[in-house]
Amino acid sequence: MIQPKLLTVLLLFFLPVSHAQNAEKEFTFGSVAPEHLTMSSHEKDTTANALVLYEKGTSKIEKNGFGEPVLSTEIIRRIKIFKKEGLDRATIEIPIRKSLESKEKERFVEAEAISINTDRTVQRLDEKDIFTENVSETHNLVKFTVPNVQEGAVIDYRYKIESPFFYNFRSWMFQWDIPKLYSRFSTSIPANYKYNIKLTGFLKLDHKEAVLKKDCFYFQGLGTADCAVSTYIMKDIPAFKEEDYMTSKYNYLSSINYELETFEGFDGMEKKFTRSWKDVDKEIKYREEIGRQARKTSYFKRLIPPEVSVLPQGVEKAKKIYYSLQEQLFWNKKNYIFTRVDVKDAFKRKSGSNAELNLILLNFLKASGFKAEFMLLSTRNNGFATKLYPIISDFNYLVVKLDIEKMSFLLDITDKNLPFGVLPFRALNGYGRVMDMDNGSYWQNITPVNNTQTYVTTRIIFSEDEPAKIRTREVCSWYHALSKRKKVQDIPEKEYMESLRDRYDKEGVFVLDEYTMHNKKDPEKQFVEDYSFRMAETPVSDILFFNPFVVEKVKENPFTLDERTYPVDFGYPFSYIHLITIDFGEHYQLKEIPKSKIMKLPDNSGNLTYKTSRNGNTLMLNVRLSLKKPLYSPVEYEGLKKIYSELISLQHKQPVVLERKL
Repeated sequence: MIQPKLLTVLLLFFLPVSHAQNAEKEFTFGSVAPEHLTMSSHEKDTTANALVLYEKGTSKIEKNGFGEPVLSTEIIRRIKIFKKEGLDRATIEIPIRKSLESKEKERFVEAEAISINTDRTVQRLDEKDIFTENVSETHNLVKFTVPNVQEGAVIDYRYKIESPFFYNFRSWMFQWDIPKLYSRFSTSIPANYKYNIKLTGFLKLDHKEAVLKKDCFYFQGLGTADCAVSTYIMKDIPAFKEEDYMTSKYNYLSSINYELETFEGFDGMEKKFTRSWKDVDKEIKYREEIGRQARKTSYFKRLIPPEVSVLPQGVEKAKKIYYSLQEQLFWNKKNYIFTRVDVKDAFKRKSGSNAELNLILLNFLKASGFKAEFMLLSTRNNGFATKLYPIISDFNYLVVKLDIEKMSFLLDITDKNLPFGVLPFRALNGYGRVMDMDNGSYWQNITPVNNTQTYVTTRIIFSEDEPAKIRTREVCSWYHALSKRKKVQDIPEKEYMESLRDRYDKEGVFVLDEYTMHNKKDPEKQFVEDYSFRMAETPVSDILFFNPFVVEKVKENPFTLDERTYPVDFGYPFSYIHLITIDFGEHYQLKEIPKSKIMKLPDNSGNLTYKTSRNGNTLMLNVRLSLKKPLYSPVEYEGLKKIYSELISLQHKQPVVLERKL
């Protein structure tokens, strides 16, 4: 008999619980307590449009009706619908995996659903209303909608799936974007299946237990295995509320995830699923398509223009190659990495996937004598790649790492506005894996440029008999310049000016007379905009309340949560600087100006300064917001929230007050 092995567990919380058995006893499918039908909101989150009252997931490796081992998963869930916006919870979508290499696929076994409305009317799901949609080569989607669901209703549903894919043991999401009262996940894993288990997110388990079940997995004539039966429980789970400046929510949602490490057969043969990076490097070099496509230097060597070949080896030569390819090639918005990659064909078409374009760049650089490798990464909306062990499917993007003497550059030619050595914002996700095929792959931190800045200078001149005149220059660098260029790249300058003029006309304070932009198509230069305004009306009152911030005003605070349990990820450090000069002439005098102010985060990693000074009839205002880190911890959230709140107050609620001289 095979003896149980120790499961590799990356977290284990052994906490007492008293409510677990009660919750199980109280739940009966289709039978709802009166207080759940009459409840109108969740007392701990009155904004919630729905609430999960109970959910239970069970995943176990067992034999199906044909005596074959399968990964069986059964889900039971009860949801209370409070508002109209919560009615979409009645539509259930279940992803079903299928294999590219074989005809194997997961099997949707059964589903049952029922709605109970406040008037006690009941309706059940009809089997004919369950649909299967072909989504991609690797996934189908089973969909059904619980019938006759109204506001105030409680819905119960359950379904079962059988899977031949033991490698992808189903994850369990304890946390959603609606709150939950009770969530339970149980597993039964025979000892000959060894999984790495990882809990993500910031919430702690209320209960975890594991017991050994003897001889639970039996195959006649082969042997038996004991099973580790585990239970994980969370209760009173808050809704996950997304906010600005975050990467994929799946980095932070509380969940439990599995990856098969090894399988031992009853004959004693062991198959390893979690590979080392050494194994992955070898596979990519010799088997995976990208490894072969990264070695097409001989083909591209003859395509290097003579004027590039004769340049001395160095950054300028690399830039020549980079910008030439960036101009020639077009990204088709596809991120294929491990399939459908053909650099020769893409170069002939002058378009291709992210991997194809950057592998073309890689081949040209290597053919020109540069040391360059490709780097795999996971984009911001795809989540963090696991560092504990190789999971190639975590990666969905490819860039080039170029080394010139003691300098390293990360390159991506998919965006026409990207300067040399700057990755697109979507790629600023912590780190990537450089695939050095000769010396072995390694992790590389993604460090964004640190001098992204918007610098605004404004001069305002008042006179007696005509509206005040305003001239403003806005200078943006790096990522701020990139955002501006992307915004205006397909719009003629005159058309863009008219859209600006319409916007200011609607606000009714300033009239835009002239506008010009500079360096629109030169990504290495700062993007510059010049504005010429006048006040919409000549002041007639003896007291003038005047807001001197004309452009680049922050309209609302991006941070509104009482508490944020996940980091603030700006992607890159940056600063905004406003230097305003107000010439109020001989006919006005200062009556009131905001006081100078300085706010700092505890470790001086960010600050807001507001300084005022006067020289005769001229007032100078200097406002600077400086955030020196790309990433701020949840502990620093409150400080960021206060800084933005104060910035908005300065820009919108604290005007300069002038008084007409008698």
